[in-house]
Formats: sequence, C-alpha cells, structure tokens
Amino acid sequence: MYIIIVGLGKLGINLTAQLSKEGHDIVVVDEKSSVVTSVVDTYDVMGICGNGATVNILTEAGAKKAKLLIACTGSDEFNILCCMFAKNIGTENTISRVRNPDYVDQHLFLKEKIGINMIVNPEYETANEISRIIRFPSVSKLDAFAGGKVEIAMITIRENNPLCGMAVNEIKKKFKANVIVCAVQRENSVYIPSGDFLFRQDDSINITGTRSELSTFLKQIGVYKQRLKDIMIIGGGKIGLYLSELLSQTGRNIKLIDSNERKCRELTGMLDEVTVICGDGTDQDVLDEQNLENHDALVALTDIDEENIIVSMYAMSKNVKKVITKVDRHSYSILNDVGLETLVSPQIIAGNLVTRYVRALQNSAGNSQINTLYKLVGGKVEAVEFSVPMDAGYENIPFKDLSFLPNLLIVCIIRHGRIIFPSGDDVMKGGDNVIVITSDRILEDLHDIFI
Repeated sequence: MYIIIVGLGKLGINLTAQLSKEGHDIVVVDEKSSVVTSVVDTYDVMGICGNGATVNILTEAGAKKAKLLIACTGSDEFNILCCMFAKNIGTENTISRVRNPDYVDQHLFLKEKIGINMIVNPEYETANEISRIIRFPSVSKLDAFAGGKVEIAMITIRENNPLCGMAVNEIKKKFKANVIVCAVQRENSVYIPSGDFLFRQDDSINITGTRSELSTFLKQIGVYKQRLKDIMIIGGGKIGLYLSELLSQTGRNIKLIDSNERKCRELTGMLDEVTVICGDGTDQDVLDEQNLENHDALVALTDIDEENIIVSMYAMSKNVKKVITKVDRHSYSILNDVGLETLVSPQIIAGNLVTRYVRALQNSAGNSQINTLYKLVGGKVEAVEFSVPMDAGYENIPFKDLSFLPNLLIVCIIRHGRIIFPSGDDVMKGGDNVIVITSDRILEDLHDIFI
C-alpha cells in the first residue's frame, strides 16, 4: 500500500518503523531535512523535505495515487489542513492526529464534514488505558476485546507464586477459573505456550478471560489487589487532564501535581473534583510533603522519560500499591528488570490503532474484518480480533481437524455475546468473532492462520 506520513516526531517515526516493516511503500514528509535524512537512512522509505500542508509538496509526495495519508505533526490544525488538501488532490483515505481537548467532541464533524477517515488522539487513548489498569490494578497491562467482554491481562510471576514450575495444562485442574495463557515472555524470548510449557519465576504471562474469571484466577494465585482510591498524578499535560477527568467520574480521590503555575490555574478551573498542586512532582521533598506513601497509586506523566522512571522507582520504595510509568522510548525489558512493570507509551497505543486501520484497508478485498488489534510483549506478539464471514470454507470444522500455522493460538470465540474458550472439538461459525494470538507474523485476513 502507498502511504504518506507527514510529521516525523515520535509518533511519525514509530509509525514509519511499524508500517515499513509490514511491507508498505512509505513516503515521509517533514520540514527538518536532518530528520528526513535520518529516517530515510534508517528505514526503507522515501523522503521529502517541505511543508506537508501545501499542494506542491503533497503532489510531489504522490498524494494523487496514495491509498492513505497520515498527518501526525504537533499541530492539530496543520494535520487537519493537510488531510483536507490530500483528499482534494486524490488521496483515498486520511488519518489525522488531533490532541487538543477542545476538539474531542468534534470528531464526528471532522469525519463527516471535513472528510477525515480516522481521528487519532494518542493522549486520550493513553489516559483510557491507564484508567482501565487503575480500575483493575492486579495486572500490569490490560487490553480489551469484543467491546470489553474479553480481556488480555499481563502479570509477572514473582517468587513463591504457585504458578512457578507448573505446566500450562495444569491451570484448569488446580484453579477454578476459566482462563487461557496465550503468551509468555522469558527474558528476551517470547513463547506461544503449549500445554506442557512450564512457568518460571520472573516470566511475564498474558492471560485471556472475562473480567470476573481473571479476578478469580488472580485471587487464587495471590496477586489480586483491592480497589485503588487515592491516586497521585505527576504531570498536568493532556494525558494528565484526560486521566483526571476519567478517574474523577469514578469517585476516586485525585491529586494532580504540575510545576507550571499558569497550567495549574487552568486545571483548577477545569477539574472541580481534583486537587491540583503547583510544585515539582519529581522532587522528593514535594512528594513527601504531599504524603505519597499514603496514596494507592502513582502515575508518572511528565514529558521526560527519565523523570518518570525516577519518580516511579521512588514510589515503589515507598510501597505505593500501583505505579504506572509513561515512556516514549521502548526499552521495556530494561525497565522490567528494575521492577517497573506497568508502562504505557502513547506512540505504541496510537500505532496499534493506525495498524488496525491499515490492515483493514489492506484487507478490503478479503472476507474477514479486523475488529481489534493489539501489539503485546513489546510488539513481538499480536492479538487480533476477526469477524468470521459466512461461507468462508473453514466454519463448522472442529479445530482438531484444521491445520493452523505454528506459534498461533485461537484463544476465544465470541458467539452471540457468549464467550467460548475453545478446545479441539469447537468450531468457528459465520458471524462469530475470534481472537487470534501469534508471534513473528502479520495477519491481514482470517485465512492467514491456516497452513
């Protein structure tokens, strides 16, 4: 697919890396020649230096023949204008990054009247993900499928956990919970585990189930955490604002700390139910003064990864129950080694959304629809939710009689709202949704899962 990416900030570069890896023809556009040169030298893409919201540059980039343009500069207005111009030149589909809270309620207008096919707000989506984790604090990562009916949760097996030394196929025998282990990260290796796979201490495991079944399982293995009520947020940027709004609606006590006095005044006027403190949230004295150790959770959301990491490690030393750290770089394995388990990245979250849209465009001639897509285990594993088409040729055949690719697992079937964790005797039927887990493979269509 021919794709133009305008804007080579963190998100633009991440999308370039991800989409070029999937074999698309990419043209990148940015006004900084050094950035364009660096990206072109690093990835197998073409580059143009110039203003991506001008007709001349868009024409030079090939907007007339492009299947998709993604505008992800730091300016919402620039991105919207870029998409408008590209659509008028002939680009079939456009995606615009829009972050300003003032535009949150205008997505429908931007799509219907302006013609932008997809609006991406990485900060709002990140706040949503953090909010889900705070509402289910026992896990370090949580992804939802089938409208929230099924979730994939990640936990790390620590010392004395009853899972240590246990085989995957023993879980249902020893624990009264209907869950499936779908992926395991052990140091730098990733496994889609078979039944005889043995767990070890420090494995990070991804488990699929309904919220109630996951809660039951986590209680039985001793890692369940009670409701978090008192939340401290460091950083009053867009994510901090969105998150404060989401959490204050749930009756929790929210304290938001930011060092910018003007921003704090604005936040105080916008967040009636939130305590806004003007101070340096990365300063130990400020954290102690605000009684960090008496809070149930800390969320570090400054613009600097190093500050977020240091604040998070200090919160862990104070035995704060849940610590969530925003990072823009992707050194997840290093951070896991120092004990930071719950990491969020706006670029990865936005990348999942864009990748799902691109796969859907790529599969427009196929016969199964991608409903949801997540990258797990630092991008090494994909979880994809497909709709099963009618008369596909593989429905109503028991799984044990089908030939699936290696390192692939169908972890769940959703049929008329009913959740089925399949065995070899189960079948897919037209109209089902199925969740497929795979590693080292790109799935564009449900047919791709078969040998």
